[in-house]
Amino acid sequence: MAQLSTIISSILRDMVFAQHQANMYAISLKDVYSKNGRLDNFSLPAVALGEMDLSIQYGITDSSSEVEQYEINYPALRDIVKGIAKSCAKLLLDSTIPIFSEVATAKDSNEATPLLTLKEDKRTRRDFSTFLSRKIQKALQKETTAIINEDGTINEQNLARIILNVADDFLLNHQEIRDLLDKSTNSFCDEKAKTAMKAAIDQGLAALIQDVNIYRKRLVPSVDVCV
Repeated sequence: MAQLSTIISSILRDMVFAQHQANMYAISLKDVYSKNGRLDNFSLPAVALGEMDLSIQYGITDSSSEVEQYEINYPALRDIVKGIAKSCAKLLLDSTIPIFSEVATAKDSNEATPLLTLKEDKRTRRDFSTFLSRKIQKALQKETTAIINEDGTINEQNLARIILNVADDFLLNHQEIRDLLDKSTNSFCDEKAKTAMKAAIDQGLAALIQDVNIYRKRLVPSVDVCV
């Protein structure tokens, strides 16, 4: 039998798809407008779906059953993402600081100060780890759908990709670190650091997300209907 919730959700999906199709058609008109000088500065037509009234005639055949529904446990997800970000920030620093140290020892002490400070000063290292952790957490929050599989487990491949992208942007390309790496006589320093970070993340993530599932189950009343 059909479920009333399935029928309504199907209608709502069709509404969203219709809005998407209208938006895509409006975008396609941009090329047409641009070819006509008089229309080049015209605004694209916009379509917005407002409120809709639907009349659905149905009969309830069975209202005694309950169905299982799964939804994302957002409080748990926030805690998991925060823990992953904090652990991975430490893994990234632990894997790259030895490589940075090699660069620092080959430089003048004044030039190498930022790298030596990151290695030797616990407070600086902790502050940078916190900074990196926040960047990772923010990036993961933006790509929630990419890191969650259909069964509620964590997509390790996408998770690693996002974390390594953050590491590339905010660790390897941090201005002070980037300046020293660019001046390094070791042309393979970047590749060495990226390889070390990837190895550390690949190895560490498996333990961090083992047995993690961010879906929670709920039993909700269900009605079978005839439309």
